[in-house]
Amino acid sequence: MKKWFLSLTVIALGTAGLFAPTSASAKTTYLPRTIRHHTFYRLTDGAQGGLHDKTTFTGNRMRVGHWTWRLTHVRKQNAKTYFATLHYTKKRAEPIKIKVFSAKHFDFVPKHILHLKGAYTGNEQYGATIFKR
Repeated sequence: MKKWFLSLTVIALGTAGLFAPTSASAKTTYLPRTIRHHTFYRLTDGAQGGLHDKTTFTGNRMRVGHWTWRLTHVRKQNAKTYFATLHYTKKRAEPIKIKVFSAKHFDFVPKHILHLKGAYTGNEQYGATIFKR
């Protein structure tokens, strides 16, 4: 009886292991090293007023003025383009595209911009938030 129960348990555990979902990698994607742990100035595009906030990046968090914004689900498309979700508050977030031009200049482009067709179609003249060091 004990052998039968032991073999049945081994078979059940082995079968459960075969059909168990594989877990995703626990590795978190961060912004490039040239952006993390540096201070930038947030500028606006040509269609908006003139913001000039000091922004300090620490990993995937940034301190903008008196607020703390977070980046989640950071995905790297290529060396100059990243996609992420920007969380302004616990309840307000939007998907963004991060276009890296150099170690001292990058843009946040929201997915949907008023008066523009398509996703991530903004640029530095209309729709993007510009960060420069």
